Amino acid sequence: MTIDAAIAEPDLDEPPRAAAGSSPDRRVLAALLAVCAVPMVISALVHRYTRIPDGDEPHYLVINESLKRYGSIHVKRVYDNWEFKAFHPGPLDAHLAAAPHGTLPWHGIGGPLLWHVPYLLGGRLGVLLFMVAVSLLTVANAFWLVRGLGLERRYAFVTGLGIGLGSTALTYSAKAFVEPLAALAVLYGFRVLTKPALRMHDLVLVSAALGTLPWVHSRFLPLEVPLVLLLAWRLYRERAGRWRWAALLGPLAVITAGLFTYLWTVWHSLNPSINQAGDTSLLFGADPATNLVGVLLDQEHGVLFSYPIFLFVLPGLVLAVAGEHRRLHLQLLAVVGPYCLILLTSPGWWGGWAPPARLWAAVLPVFAFPIGYALQRAHHWTLTAWAVACVGVSVGLDTLCRFSPSNGFSADFGYLVPLRVLEEYTAWHFTGYLPAWQTRAAAPWPFLWWGLAVAVFAVLVLLAARRAGRPPSGPGRDGGRESAQAAVGAR
Repeated sequence: MTIDAAIAEPDLDEPPRAAAGSSPDRRVLAALLAVCAVPMVISALVHRYTRIPDGDEPHYLVINESLKRYGSIHVKRVYDNWEFKAFHPGPLDAHLAAAPHGTLPWHGIGGPLLWHVPYLLGGRLGVLLFMVAVSLLTVANAFWLVRGLGLERRYAFVTGLGIGLGSTALTYSAKAFVEPLAALAVLYGFRVLTKPALRMHDLVLVSAALGTLPWVHSRFLPLEVPLVLLLAWRLYRERAGRWRWAALLGPLAVITAGLFTYLWTVWHSLNPSINQAGDTSLLFGADPATNLVGVLLDQEHGVLFSYPIFLFVLPGLVLAVAGEHRRLHLQLLAVVGPYCLILLTSPGWWGGWAPPARLWAAVLPVFAFPIGYALQRAHHWTLTAWAVACVGVSVGLDTLCRFSPSNGFSADFGYLVPLRVLEEYTAWHFTGYLPAWQTRAAAPWPFLWWGLAVAVFAVLVLLAARRAGRPPSGPGRDGGRESAQAAVGAR
């Protein structure tokens, strides 16, 4: 059976939630993962054999090297003895915690612990392939999330493609950063929260996944807490038995106890951010409304120029909230809102020397449903083609990064790195017409015009949805006689 046939095949006897997990769904998902895996694996191989790790990447790998050589996280010896040459042949400035912990790493050890076995088996390449696997799991969870919430198979496929190749999932799949780990945990937690029934194994897995987030980075605590509280509230409303409570709280309690034992034993503190205490100066030090403009529209670090698939988020949210999905998006706001607000009040919202949208990579995939919902409600081939074109833009920009001296990393350049590469190979000039936070923030007109363009696009999608006149739920080509949200409400 072809992909198109699988996507179009009707299941008129089953509602979307019942159909989720069916054989056609699995075939479509397999095709989606195959399509996403090819550029991810190629990118990982290119990154491994043509580039040295940059930014925070080598410092996470130094933790692995210290564990391998000494069975210890006191990484200073690895820096002093240049025992990182297998993955970073040149000089490497040490990332060490402040005194009196000057032999310990500046970065959290959760990521290196999770990928330590791949590191032992394959070195840096093993870590990068592990990150590809994490990114593909994120794509799979995005697909199951939107299918479980009633999206038709074809739009679930396009949405999964947007998350896999049109978002930070592709950018960071070939790099040893910790944001993809958080993205997978948060997306899976949100997916479990929206399921019609909380199964024991889901509760155990989500409890363990959320419990690891503070190990990975203390910055992810504002993502862990809301999800745990929302899941606990749901168990309370459903009058769950003791075993389901144990499934949710047991792994979380054990992993959290392990974290505080580690903090007290090694760092002599119970502060989860003790190794990065200097970052507290970045909190609540900026205007969130102003930073939001940069997060969305800055060409160098912003989301929409590097990942235009997220243009569909705003109309998708409007359509979903105006329809039958208000509760779903209140939950979404509760999950990501605290984290986003903290970042928006930080003067360093762009995340330093890194590819675009680094700090936002942990939450962008959870917006899969508004993207797919906008496409399904509009139900027009031109908008679907536009979504695929958006994915193509992101893949193209990611490819151009391989030809840049910085490999797509940037900090205060004032231009989008891959576009500058394109300008060098052609006579075209793009970067001068795009908003630049670092070099042209005092001249707000480019931000205004491009902001208006985003608003116009949202209006066009809303008009297309109104013209299509499709009900927000009901039978589609995949089948279904009731919406996913109705199923959630019925529980």
